[in-house]
Amino acid sequence: MTSNDDNLDFGFDEIPKDVLERLPDPELARHWPQSLVDMLQVIEAEYVEIGLEPRIAQRLAFSTLRILAYYHGGQVFYLAKGDQLDRALRDHQIWCEFNGSNHAELARRYDKNVIQIYKILAEQRALHRNRIQPGLF
Repeated sequence: MTSNDDNLDFGFDEIPKDVLERLPDPELARHWPQSLVDMLQVIEAEYVEIGLEPRIAQRLAFSTLRILAYYHGGQVFYLAKGDQLDRALRDHQIWCEFNGSNHAELARRYDKNVIQIYKILAEQRALHRNRIQPGLF
């Protein structure tokens, strides 16, 4: 098992895939750090809110938490909240919807002016470029 794999077990040895069918909520609270239990409950509640069946929401929440633990377990990482997160998500959506010539349409849709859209697209272009083409030095 690699060090990244160690982060997937949340303190348990080899978690079976059907763990949620056998592990009651008090068991989670007893063995896991409270922050993990909180994250699981928040993710599950959001999945239910968007219309998933509670059983499916629970399974997806667990999978989501496992993948977060895989990539970020054992690390301190910053998770933006509120306006900053909303802006980042909006800016990414604008980048995804941009077709090369729809600046005015995006400005109307997102209640921005065209200059703001150009600025957002320039920032997103730089982020995209840095992801696919890292710096030389």
